[in-house]
Amino acid sequence: MRSTAVDYAPSRAERRNFQRVRVKIYGRFMLEDRTEHPCQVIDMSPGNVALRTERVGMPGEKVIAYIDHIGRVEGVVTRTSQD
Repeated sequence: MRSTAVDYAPSRAERRNFQRVRVKIYGRFMLEDRTEHPCQVIDMSPGNVALRTERVGMPGEKVIAYIDHIGRVEGVVTRTSQD
């Protein structure tokens, strides 16, 4: 039997450093223009968090989130999605 090596592109999950966990935690976040907006954390890992918000920041924009039961989390917008 002959073995063939196939090069598959890594899936989105395989490129992550940590596994994400789906959660439902509320909070608020502040954009660089110092406006605050409500948010809901939909999933998170030790290095990343996905927020559901009405106001969307621009990729590269600094964000400070105040998440209930967790506290202050600082980061940068890396991507946005439709939902």
